[in-house]
Amino acid sequence: MKLKKVLIPAVLFISVINFQSSAKAQLSEAKSGSIYSFFGVGQPVDIESSAFKGYGGFGLSNVNQEMFGLQNPGLWGFVQYTQAISGADLSTYKTQTTSQNGGSTNFEATKLHVLFPIKNGKLGLSLALFPVTRSSFDIVNTGTFEAEGEEIIYANELTSYGGVNKFEAGLGFRLTNNISIGYAPSVAFLSLSSTENFSFTSGLFSSHSQVTKYSGAAFAQRFGLAAKFRSFLRRGDQISFGATYSLPYQIGTNATLTTDKTYNSTNETIDLSEQLYAESGDVQMPMEFGAGLGYAPSRYVNFNAEMQVQQWGNYSNALVDDSGYQLTDRTRFGFGGQYHPYKRGLDTFFSSFKYSAGLSYDTGHLVVQNENISTLWINTGLGILSRGLSSIDLSLRYGFRGTTNSNLIEERIWSLGVSVNLAEVMFIRPKLR
Repeated sequence: MKLKKVLIPAVLFISVINFQSSAKAQLSEAKSGSIYSFFGVGQPVDIESSAFKGYGGFGLSNVNQEMFGLQNPGLWGFVQYTQAISGADLSTYKTQTTSQNGGSTNFEATKLHVLFPIKNGKLGLSLALFPVTRSSFDIVNTGTFEAEGEEIIYANELTSYGGVNKFEAGLGFRLTNNISIGYAPSVAFLSLSSTENFSFTSGLFSSHSQVTKYSGAAFAQRFGLAAKFRSFLRRGDQISFGATYSLPYQIGTNATLTTDKTYNSTNETIDLSEQLYAESGDVQMPMEFGAGLGYAPSRYVNFNAEMQVQQWGNYSNALVDDSGYQLTDRTRFGFGGQYHPYKRGLDTFFSSFKYSAGLSYDTGHLVVQNENISTLWINTGLGILSRGLSSIDLSLRYGFRGTTNSNLIEERIWSLGVSVNLAEVMFIRPKLR
């Protein structure tokens, strides 16, 4: 008989959260990442750098910025010097249900993005490696029960690691003095591993683990448009607009299932792939689009308002029965501003930084037990400038995700992001025309 769900099904996960039995069970906190990254192919990853996260922006529009991000291929046509951006995030999660509290800490690299001006201010080449989704989940359920007059302690550990990543090469072309377009094809890779471990303190029961692995690849494409206008409302101001569109794509995926059993100190590995819901099939990834508007009344201050939509309601996975949850269209909104006192040329300590602040709201892509898992972020940022155009950008964000309704898990998140933006230190800066 074929399994009706993946090895670590959503229904089992929810039952762990809601575990109510006489077996004296206790749920421990997740060891890393968001607990909601368990579902689907992981939590969607937002690829904007800390320079944009600091004010709640997504990098779709660009005004008053020295660096160009990965989010909008249309902006690459404006690039005039070689750039490289990489970074990492350190997040702390405080979790709670109606009856329990927990916590975890997670560190993860974000992306690697290099941008080359093939023709200064006219044609730019982008190379990038970045995550699309990420699952980083580890939770342990422990408890006791009696068998043959003996109290037995058990531990049930659920883990899920991996997700979808892209290697992308794209071009941005400046059509006019004010308008640029971009095209970015990529190869998307799916690599996801889910594990369930059972262990007991008694020889009456054998410990075992089961591992499900998913792997596949697909061709993906996205497009971008960017426009900038100076002296729009008054002399010296600047307004910018950006829009992006990503085509949906299907990842041809293969799955394997193995189990390791230990009995009388003997380990045995068994291939159970034929018992999966399906050993091969397509994972349908969503279409997405976004738009943003930026305005700088002067070169010292700028404001941005941006929106992004991902149609996760069209997501499907032919390899699993995902009836324990559902995915829904995700919409993000961001608004914030930046202050650039260093551009005034003042010789004071606090005037040598870039300051950012803003708010962002994410409706979420996940519905569990009829509850939308949304997130609200409060964003702040600090840019540390070098003598040239290179910088280190820090973002500090506080977020509220999920709900305790239906005995689900609410997360309070502190997230510290760091992005290193190199423009002159390690790369040759071409002479500006």
